[in-house]
Parts: sequence; structure tokens; C-alpha cells
Amino acid sequence: MKPPLEPVEDYFRSKLLENGSTARGVDWKDEASQQLRFEVINRYIDFSLHPSILDVGCGTGEYLNYTQQLGHSIDYHGIDIVEEMVECTNARFGEGTASRMDISAIPNGRPYDYVIASGTFNAKLNCHSAPWRDYFFQSLSHMYQHCTRSVIFNCMSPRVDFRYRRLFYPDASDLVNFIVTSLSRDFIMDHSYPLYEMTVCVNHPSR
Repeated sequence: MKPPLEPVEDYFRSKLLENGSTARGVDWKDEASQQLRFEVINRYIDFSLHPSILDVGCGTGEYLNYTQQLGHSIDYHGIDIVEEMVECTNARFGEGTASRMDISAIPNGRPYDYVIASGTFNAKLNCHSAPWRDYFFQSLSHMYQHCTRSVIFNCMSPRVDFRYRRLFYPDASDLVNFIVTSLSRDFIMDHSYPLYEMTVCVNHPSR
């Protein structure tokens, strides 16, 4: 069962209204850490293909902005559950760049080379960890169903020196077991950058 997402929607709406279209407006500490996450995600994308990318929890479209500034050409679409985030992305990059929906609502038959998520599943707020874990795994399954090359996402690392109650820290062995049994044995877990998190790339066998 999917946990209620209204508190998450309200939480991120409040961040955007308070901080505008900035890193803090999507609940990151600063632009430097936000861009570092994008840099790590881009390690696993072959931009020579002019790839199609679905950005799950796109926020204000900053990943698209970052990638365009690097000179990469991509076929991009973002989705987010916060209407104001979607409106902001479309105002920045053109109507239709983003849509308001949860990953489970993506219609079948629309494949993307890569399906990515940066920070999308971190803020569980007052939801208990077990139902949020189930939602996290179900969302990864939906993401995998719509990719032809890879699913790439970041999440909190369980190896931290302090935990915030509002954040979700997946158990690494639990996550690996889910990926191997439900998605693919071909994956990378990248813990090599100086943030208390990890980036995971799950490759599709058809790539």
C-alpha cells in the first residue's frame, strides 16, 4: 500500500514557497551538493546517444538546466507530485517539459533510455520506515519498467554519524536483495563521493 503523499507534497511546496527555485527550494543544503548529485548521476549516462530521460521528482527542473549547461542534448521529461514544482519547471523550460504525477501513474508504452531520481525518496517525514520502504521499492519497479538502459537514483546511506527522523535510510543489504531479485543483477552502488548517501545504477538487460 502506498503511504499518503499529501504530507510530502505539502512539505516540498512549503520549501519552494519559502526559498524559490533554488537548491534549498527542493530541500537541498546548497547548489554545490545538488550539482554533485547530478554529476554522479551523469557518470552512468551515455550522452552520445541523445538519450531520453525521465526525471522522477524533478522539482524545478534543475537537473535539465545542469545538463544543458554542460552542452548535452537530451529528450527530457520530468514528473513531480507538487503542482507548483511542475509549473515552475514548465515556466523555465517550456510547457510540457514536466507533468504532475507519481511514477505509478506513468502510462505503459512510453519507454525512456534512462529513468532517474535525485533525492525523491529521502523525505518520509512522519511515515514509518516499513511502508516507506515498500513504496520506495514499488517506485523503483515502476521506474525499471519504463527504462530501456538504466534506472539511476540516489538515497541516504545507512552509514551515517547522525540520523534525521524525517529522512529514510534504506538498509543496504535489503536494497541489494530487492534489486537482484526484482530488477537486475547488473547494477552499481556508488558510495564514492563525499555525501552521506549513495547513487545506484541498475542496468536493463536490453541496453
